Amino acid sequence: MSDYQVIQQLVYGYAERIDAGDFESAAALMSKAKIVFLPSAEVLEGSHQVLAANRLRVKIYPHTGTPCTTHYVNNLVIGLGDDEASAQSLFTVTQALENFPLQTIMSGRYYDRFVKEREVWRFSERTIAPDYFGDLSFHLNDFEKIQNNNNYTSSTVNK
Repeated sequence: MSDYQVIQQLVYGYAERIDAGDFESAAALMSKAKIVFLPSAEVLEGSHQVLAANRLRVKIYPHTGTPCTTHYVNNLVIGLGDDEASAQSLFTVTQALENFPLQTIMSGRYYDRFVKEREVWRFSERTIAPDYFGDLSFHLNDFEKIQNNNNYTSSTVNK
């Protein structure tokens, strides 16, 4: 598999794991990375913080064991160096539940950085930059606090 294809799999794989409700695997992809959320500039570092944040924030529905979302990642542009790479992509998240018809709940951009260590590519940083929000009330716990950035920081997930 080429370096380009490995980077593609990392970008797409993170979204697939979130949609599957597999927060442990999603967090493992960020074991030596940080995630920056805009516009709040909140930073999560490493798999522990990423896992804790997803478990705290994202609603999982018992009938599927997932958040009932689909992340569409497209317009992926990858820049490759010898041991470093970057990627930029657009994302759209849809959600559907019995009493919540299919709709877009968020869209924006991912700005990713990767490093190659011992011939293995990994995330070093992901910036999540939402452009538009829909109804997040069925997706995120305390979504009003997250959107308004009211004392809701990574310190909440470090406990």
